[in-house]
Amino acid sequence: MIDSQITLEVAQRAVAVILKSAKVNGYCIAVAVADANGDFIAFARMDDSYLRWGRNARRKAYTSAIMGRDTQAFYDELQQRKRTLLDYGDPEFTTLPGGVAVYSGKRCIGAVAVTGAVRGNDHALALEGVKAMGFTAEVSGRADLAALFGGEPS
Repeated sequence: MIDSQITLEVAQRAVAVILKSAKVNGYCIAVAVADANGDFIAFARMDDSYLRWGRNARRKAYTSAIMGRDTQAFYDELQQRKRTLLDYGDPEFTTLPGGVAVYSGKRCIGAVAVTGAVRGNDHALALEGVKAMGFTAEVSGRADLAALFGGEPS
């Protein structure tokens, strides 16, 4: 594995871990893994999931990779600055929670995203995928997530 990029093997490991956890918890989800450019390395949509969930997972991964932060943090930033997605001029951006930026050191190397888990668990499942890849997540100042990854909130 090259430390500074998400390889196909590593992306597939994240997808497998997320799908297994989703199945154990009774979720029917879609998951996407993207590189730092927002291009997709791996994607899966569970049988019987809504078709739109695939598109949502891909958009979440794209947004997190391009912006270098999780989609919830992006939403919070837009609210704080009184801006909208239209201000960024990218129709693929989304603020739906569940996209997580993946870091190698201080550099964003991609993202993992999940759609379809209940009550905010998209984000938690995406974090499981990041952990399975052996990288860290941008934790957006959230102490609960920083503790999961052994770091300080940013």
